[in-house]
Amino acid sequence: MNEVSSQSARPSFSDRPRARLRAELDVGLRRLHGAARVLLGATTHGDPVERNRLVHSVARGEHAKPRWQWNPVSIERSVWLELERARRLAADCEASELYLTRLEELETELLILENLGRCKQVRPMAARLFGTGSERLFTDAEHSVLDAAHEILATAPVERELGTIPARSADRSNLRDLMLAYAKHVGLQIDVKVDPDLIANAAVGERTVFIADRLFGAHEAQRLAVHEVYGHLVSAFNGRTQTLGVFAVGTAASYGDQEGVAIYLEELAGLLDSFRQRTLAGRLLATHAMHAGVAFGDAAQILVREHRFSPACAVTLCERSFRAGGVSRDAVYLTGWLRVRRAVARGETNLSELQTGKVSLAAVPELRRLVREGLVSQPTYLSNLARSRGNTGAGTKSATSPPSLVTSLTKLDAT
Repeated sequence: MNEVSSQSARPSFSDRPRARLRAELDVGLRRLHGAARVLLGATTHGDPVERNRLVHSVARGEHAKPRWQWNPVSIERSVWLELERARRLAADCEASELYLTRLEELETELLILENLGRCKQVRPMAARLFGTGSERLFTDAEHSVLDAAHEILATAPVERELGTIPARSADRSNLRDLMLAYAKHVGLQIDVKVDPDLIANAAVGERTVFIADRLFGAHEAQRLAVHEVYGHLVSAFNGRTQTLGVFAVGTAASYGDQEGVAIYLEELAGLLDSFRQRTLAGRLLATHAMHAGVAFGDAAQILVREHRFSPACAVTLCERSFRAGGVSRDAVYLTGWLRVRRAVARGETNLSELQTGKVSLAAVPELRRLVREGLVSQPTYLSNLARSRGNTGAGTKSATSPPSLVTSLTKLDAT
């Protein structure tokens, strides 16, 4: 007989109950996300001794050359098989577009891991995921993100707050306790750990904030708490309350747009000072230089001589961009901030919507469809800052459109 028996025939994914399909897809997505998160851990830490050597070299006007060593990370064959299976499952999911585009990003992140330290392989993939800084800021305007960075550096004063707040302390105000207080205010239970080898001032995991072991300015400490807790952790906790796992892992392009949300919250809190704006611009310049083929030492000297960064700041900015062969995510900070703030100012979306989970601006139309269909719920956690700019109905227009580039970069009251 040529007829295939019903027992031996393999059922199609579309024949499976929706809930089971979704659960299997989300298990696979979480596994892939976990494998790709190794990239974050592999590129957020540096050697303090090497950093000090580079700082002294830049301060002396020498051509600093890093001695970093990065080893590629082998990805198990089972992970690649999981990726293909997840794609098949996603094709039949109610949110297939959101899943498939995120799976494509995860594939690129896994490929970067397999090529860590190899500039020729890493840099094109990093550019595809995070940009180079030369992109147009808005599709309806001629300005590039690089133009915005130069504008900030030309106008923002060179000021830095004195560091007085320790990362942790048993008997005085400290950043760890401040983070915990901010989390309690919005109903989050988190952990805060001090990490002496962290390149950045702070980084966030699923339920943990990692902070550098140094002194912070009083406003800087508040800004970091707003950014990490009211920004990233609120979105992450909300994402885990959703039925669809893609909102916990993050939709495609959510990395940059969620940085934009967190920085916009800093601005709403009145904590986005000139030093922070200059840092965002400096990150973008370092990223652009790296992708343009400028050497680490030359990029650092440009930041010092032309843009008045200290040698220590210049080295940190370049370290973030050149690490692991050029795994630079730093173009997304300035880009994300300016795009999010304009979208909110124009009534195209709001913070409540953008913090439903780890959501990108591009995912908002699909998000709204899923809300209408009852597959996505309203966010459980929101800060008062987000509520103050989060209740305007999407599609309404703000009273005033953003004015010139300079004004829209630096003045919230113009939006």
